[in-house]
Amino acid sequence: MLFNFIKPTVIFAIVGLIIPGFTAIGLLGLQMLLNYFGVKCPTAWTIIWTTTSIAGLILPFLFCRYITRLTVDKLQSLKTRLTLFNLFEYMFIQSSLTPLFISGKTLCHGHGGQNGLELVFTAWLALPILILFSFVFNRIFKPTNFYTKK
Repeated sequence: MLFNFIKPTVIFAIVGLIIPGFTAIGLLGLQMLLNYFGVKCPTAWTIIWTTTSIAGLILPFLFCRYITRLTVDKLQSLKTRLTLFNLFEYMFIQSSLTPLFISGKTLCHGHGGQNGLELVFTAWLALPILILFSFVFNRIFKPTNFYTKK
């Protein structure tokens, strides 16, 4: 195995324990941007959850396609691409899992001082999923054009 996807992802997961608030702020900023363009808050969350769910389902397939077609020349960029995959998939999973725990209406007009804590909780739930993806990537990774003339 030329590249181990698990080690960089575990390092990302350790950082991911600390950064769910930052990604939650990014999602809240996206919701506020949609509000600025006239989309009501609960509808904005529905749009965000729908698009991130679709993106979260598509991105692993695109990354699998990328790593199965990877040549040895481009092997240097794999760690950077894995980090980007982890970051985006982390945010997509974080956002996609949120409606399982709270509605857009409650998130926008919530009570009890817990408004948005679900985003942090779902970010932590995303970490084991990312590590699972890394195990899958390790199994399918076979760089093409690897063998050189002797």
